[in-house]
Amino acid sequence: MNEFYDSLLEPERASVQDVALKYGRTVNSYYERLLSAKADSTCPYYVGFSSNMGSFTHVTKRVVLVADTLLLSDHGVGAVHQLGVHERTNTWPAPNANGAELEDECQTLRWRYGMVTRDLVELGQWLLSAEPLLRSGLVWYGPVYVEGSHGRSGSDLGLTGEPTLPGRLPSFSDRSIDFVVEHGRAVDLARTKPLASRVVRPILEIDLPFIDGLSLSDFAQVTSEEFDSYRQYRDFTRSRLLELDDALEAVDSQVALERVALSIRDELNSATAEMSSATRSRALNRSGAVLGTTSALLAAVRPEALQGALATSATIAAGATGLWPTIQAFADSKPKRTHGKWHYVWVLQKKAAR
Repeated sequence: MNEFYDSLLEPERASVQDVALKYGRTVNSYYERLLSAKADSTCPYYVGFSSNMGSFTHVTKRVVLVADTLLLSDHGVGAVHQLGVHERTNTWPAPNANGAELEDECQTLRWRYGMVTRDLVELGQWLLSAEPLLRSGLVWYGPVYVEGSHGRSGSDLGLTGEPTLPGRLPSFSDRSIDFVVEHGRAVDLARTKPLASRVVRPILEIDLPFIDGLSLSDFAQVTSEEFDSYRQYRDFTRSRLLELDDALEAVDSQVALERVALSIRDELNSATAEMSSATRSRALNRSGAVLGTTSALLAAVRPEALQGALATSATIAAGATGLWPTIQAFADSKPKRTHGKWHYVWVLQKKAAR
């Protein structure tokens, strides 16, 4: 992220479309390395479900207190924007005209690639406004890439034609599902609350504090400057989430869950008091900052139900069905045997209070 922002020239920053396209090219070059590096780290990704570009700012402001790194994506819905051409040359030995000596024969594969987004302008503006958050690793945007068909060219092969990009991708990115499988953490903007069932266990419901009243760029700057105070609470929450696996499988699981939930609430009350004090400081108060809260619910979900719902549903990203009805429908259609570590989802209500 630092490399991307450091490479942006002032004329490029003036065009938000160019910012978005350059981001797509930059991340594409490092995508596999980003995936493997984060997979090897101890801090899990949180994947944003049921989100679209219009809700990026909403989600970004509300989850920095509980998420280690939030991955947001357009989920492959929208127009395809071409980014460039990939090229690879394959070389193999072949007999020459006399059939005696071997000569190298080359085949060059070229294919165009692009990324899918609903609104290139809005994406570029979000990338500029959230710059401090992306630089510090608190949030990043995962482009959904699409590639065109392959073409071939060579000294004696000719060019078979320019590849073209398909118009659409599935509604949910396979990459996003990979992060859920790997880390078991997610954030959902829900229209409905999850209900307790054999595959879903609501753990606690709280008012999650966040700094409101600021533009995204001002919010990002304040948050990056207060990174250490946020980190302390996130480290605490992460340790409690590790305890939840044992609590959910305990003989008296409800008592064990309530013990963990109580400790999270107590720590959150302390964090809320600190944030409230910060918003009353002269600098923040002058900028219009106030303490906002959003209703949040932490739910544990059986991994096969969450992953199965994501893999089989093309409607979650658009919010047409919603995550929780899809999970329940998947669970109802599958055998009742469940196993494996639980996944955890922060469910955020769309409305907030001050």
